[in-house]
Amino acid sequence: MIIKRISIIILCIALIFSSVFYISTKAKAEGEVKVPIILYHNITNDPALEGKPLLNITPQNFYLHMKALKDNGWNTITFDEYYDHVENNAPLPPNPIIITFDDGYKSVYDYAYPTLKELGMQSTLFVITSRMGADVSADVTYPHFSWDEAREMQASGFIDIESHSDTHVNMFDTNDTDKIQVELRKSKYLIETNLNKECEVFAFPFGGNTDYARKLGLAAGYKMLCLVGDQGSNSAGDQIDRMKRITISGDETTQQMLDTITKNLK
Repeated sequence: MIIKRISIIILCIALIFSSVFYISTKAKAEGEVKVPIILYHNITNDPALEGKPLLNITPQNFYLHMKALKDNGWNTITFDEYYDHVENNAPLPPNPIIITFDDGYKSVYDYAYPTLKELGMQSTLFVITSRMGADVSADVTYPHFSWDEAREMQASGFIDIESHSDTHVNMFDTNDTDKIQVELRKSKYLIETNLNKECEVFAFPFGGNTDYARKLGLAAGYKMLCLVGDQGSNSAGDQIDRMKRITISGDETTQQMLDTITKNLK
């Protein structure tokens, strides 16, 4: 009889703890802030290049995308703000989103920068430091903005410049420690020296990464590392050395773009 009562008491305690755990876990999940990170590359009016929508978007369509985000209640934030949220539980605005560009093309300075300023939106530009100011060549498909233009954008408060490596090496294809170290550390040094700012976010070229490359990235002093998975969003419980980004196709309508983001919040 005593054993039976003890068993009932243990069962009740277990049920209580299970209920509390379920409720707290559910509350955490329901209150968890999900942050999508969207990715663009180049902006162009060249019809030939517009045939490659994963890399190119027209100035008009980019403006419409940004206007749609703003009109539908999305609020752009910086990686610093996201990091403060993850590490210190700092609040974020409703519907936070991070807008990024890879490579550092001149078209971003010519078209995206004025659009973002006009609409009061922020963006992070991941640059290839060896190509700053580069013109079209055998190795360079599109012109890149210069350090002077980068300084202007950084000083505006609407743009943050971070690293996309020095020469755009796919770090998934190499375990050469010295090569990876140079790509990570040289680009960080050049950004910090030329822009007088901390460089704390790294976007892997092609999204290519390994556990080893991510480890070296953190050891080099980066706080956050970005991939290219084209699906998912980010929240405080996720690892910030493998942040997910969604590539937005240049031929998406504004509604398709909004639907893409919403789909990746689920």
